[in-house]
Amino acid sequence: MRLVNLIFLLILATGTLAEEICEVDLRSQENNIHVSVQKCTNIGTFSIGALYRDRWEKLTYNYPRPWEGTFLSIKVNNRVYCNSKDVGGAIFMDPYVIEGPRIKENEIITRWRLPENLIVEEVLELIANGTRIYIILKNENEGDLYVGARLHIDTMLGENDGAPIYIPGDGLRSKEKVYSGKVLNFDYWKAFNREENASVIAKGILNGINLTYPDKFIVAYWKKSMYSAWDYEIDPERSILLDSAVILYYEPIKLEGGGVRVIGTSYMSGESILPKGVKFGIVEVVPDKLNAVYCPGDVAKISVDLISKGSEGKGYIEFSVTDENDSVIYKKIKETGIISRDSVETISFEFKIPDGVGNTTINTNAVLFDENDERVDEKSLKILTNTNICPRKTGFEFNLNLLFILLPVVIIAGIVLVIMLLQKYLPRGNVEITKIREDDHVRVIVWNKTNKSLENCVIEDRIPEGAEIKVITMNVIRRETKLIFNVGRLESGERAILEYRIKGFDTLPSARVIWDSGEKVSE
Repeated sequence: MRLVNLIFLLILATGTLAEEICEVDLRSQENNIHVSVQKCTNIGTFSIGALYRDRWEKLTYNYPRPWEGTFLSIKVNNRVYCNSKDVGGAIFMDPYVIEGPRIKENEIITRWRLPENLIVEEVLELIANGTRIYIILKNENEGDLYVGARLHIDTMLGENDGAPIYIPGDGLRSKEKVYSGKVLNFDYWKAFNREENASVIAKGILNGINLTYPDKFIVAYWKKSMYSAWDYEIDPERSILLDSAVILYYEPIKLEGGGVRVIGTSYMSGESILPKGVKFGIVEVVPDKLNAVYCPGDVAKISVDLISKGSEGKGYIEFSVTDENDSVIYKKIKETGIISRDSVETISFEFKIPDGVGNTTINTNAVLFDENDERVDEKSLKILTNTNICPRKTGFEFNLNLLFILLPVVIIAGIVLVIMLLQKYLPRGNVEITKIREDDHVRVIVWNKTNKSLENCVIEDRIPEGAEIKVITMNVIRRETKLIFNVGRLESGERAILEYRIKGFDTLPSARVIWDSGEKVSE
């Protein structure tokens, strides 16, 4: 019996050692942060924890063990690579690892060389109360590559896998949402272990020194988003409160031969959005432009985020805007309505920046009163006007005689310019799409014979209902009876091929190609 017990203990110890060998981790009591990185399979996937009141708590799922649900995707031209094997529609990155993960001072570094001769380097750097995540892309070719990155973070705060996500200016999110363009205007985001009296809080920093502002940000339901390598289609009605995640996109840009692109973001332990004991207050005053920089004459939209903890809140906001001389530019009072218990609501104010002001500071101030007219909170925001970033206005004075003299010259010059532009930019040639079937082998070929690149090019091919197919081309999505191949940019003279095998069905529907300025159907 003792021999059996000894063998069991040896097996258990061997398993424990094997598990430990598969992790590389850095823990800093001084910085209150701990990072663990996988090195056996799903190499480079990671988890993060932080120290709260002498206790290590989860900031991502599966901490203190690494986790393939927090992963990196790299897009090179039309190919997507991913370091998590659970993700469909991507090329697994493990075979391309050339170094690491290895520890260098306060960093864990992992490096891959992708088939396009692109070096990908993931650097997890321990900083005070957080981790800075760097993605470094090096094109070791003579020619250009179009290269982008996506970071998928499986948030888990303490024991809550469905952590609610706070977005400044948009409140506490409990459902999926995508932010891009003008609505992507916040410097950070937060996650909480619970809405009421949160004790574990994380903060993602998007904007700052050595950081790269994302092109798109998604609050996602992890059990759906975990399967996406790049594109992810949200459902605005889908709750994240059972399993939340965030996705940061850094869209592909041209990386010239020998060029380097460095992408950075930070994930930190965070502070509460309200001081202890405050039940009804202002979370933050948020501008609608990143860095709060405006031009004279702009209409500024300032959002005031309000929170009510433990009970319903109700009152009104007195919002005022003053210039450097304390002259009032704008003033308005708005009712808050009833703010539900443990929720965040946003109230917005719009005003015009005065015309003719130069580079100056404008002060905004929000004062919150409860329903008994008691002043309960106050926060301010300074916004800047910067004429150097604004469209220049000319001081040209209209002169009717001068107009008659110059008009013929302007018309002739305009005609010449239009002809030149048409010759240079008017697309010539055709986009060809053919659908070829040889036995069970089907190919849809799109050939760009124009003199311009096709932007956001997508090949769609319908297949008969119930057809048994095997897709050969990578990164093709099947949605019911449709195959979708997101080609992206198709340069002049290039071809894209959607290829698959199908059993039975003598007659197949036509395929089509869609791009920003047109579409075409196969004959």
